[in-house]
Amino acid sequence: FFGFTLPKEERSLTKENLWTVINEMDIKYPDLVFAQAVLETGHFKSANCKVNNNLFGMKLPRVRETVATKGTKGYARYVDWVQSVYDYKLFQDYMFSKKNYTRAQYMSMLDKRYCESRGYTGKLKTIIKNHNTILIKPVTNDTLQKANTTSRLSMG
Repeated sequence: FFGFTLPKEERSLTKENLWTVINEMDIKYPDLVFAQAVLETGHFKSANCKVNNNLFGMKLPRVRETVATKGTKGYARYVDWVQSVYDYKLFQDYMFSKKNYTRAQYMSMLDKRYCESRGYTGKLKTIIKNHNTILIKPVTNDTLQKANTTSRLSMG
C-alpha cells in the first residue's frame, strides 16, 4: 500500500509504523487519526484490534468503498492493520467528497458522528500532546527500520 517500504512480514504494529503509514497514505489531519487509533484500541490492546486488525472501531459501511470483511460483533475485519488504516483513508475520502472539512469542522464531525462517548476530541488532543515526540518526527525509511527493531508493542 502506498509505498509502505517494509515487507508484509515485518509490519509490526508500533506507534512509529502507524504514524508512517498514516502519512504515506496522505490521510488528512494525521495527528488526529493517529490519536484515534491509540484511543480506539487502548494502545493496541483491545480485542477488536487483536482479532479484527481494526484500529478505528470501524463497522462495515453500507455505502462507501471498503477493504473490510465481516468481523465480529458488528465490527469490520481486516487482513492486517495496514488495511485498517487504508479503510480509514477510504472513509475520509468519502467524507471529504461531500464537504471540505477544516480541522475544527472535522473534529466537530468526529464528536457528533464518529464516537460513542462525550469528550472524544478532548481525549484525542491529550493523546496527541502525550505523543508529540513521535508525531514531530519526519517520516523516513530510517524511521521505519528503527520502528521495526525497537519499541515493538506486544500484539498478543
